[in-house]
Amino acid sequence: MDARLDRIKAAFDALDTNSNGYLEAEDFDGLGHRIIQALNVAESSPKAQALHTSCRLYWQGLVDSLDRNNDGRLSSEEYARFHEPNGYEENVRPYAEALTAICDRDDDGFVQHADLVRGLGAVGFPVENIERLSQALDPQGTGLISRSEWRTAIEDFFLAKGSHAVSDTLV
Repeated sequence: MDARLDRIKAAFDALDTNSNGYLEAEDFDGLGHRIIQALNVAESSPKAQALHTSCRLYWQGLVDSLDRNNDGRLSSEEYARFHEPNGYEENVRPYAEALTAICDRDDDGFVQHADLVRGLGAVGFPVENIERLSQALDPQGTGLISRSEWRTAIEDFFLAKGSHAVSDTLV
């Protein structure tokens, strides 16, 4: 299967938290809560609020642009059309920024390995795939992942047309 299609399926499966075959607003509301709980961050913190806002924006952008039958949910076929550059900047980049920020617990520009695992595990990616991503982003094994490199990997995950070494580690 095409690497791009593998990434789309992996993202859809991770976001479809109740495994009903559709993405719905509840999946994105729950996404923020799961990440915040996994990282033990106060719901009232600015980072948690930014994450909730970005999850809602991500969902709204998806449903506004892709819900062809106006049923308020997205099938995997509808979602697959989102993985184009026109939706990333407005809808996914704020989520990528908020996700990497909340995982950077001390705001030093780096995410500790354990926080990457907790954060992406809460998103719904398998631990073995997260470990591969961690190794790709931290080849020296320092236990620290650059936020900027992680954000670039998220962008590649959504926008790369073919295989891409870092972003393909999550599938």
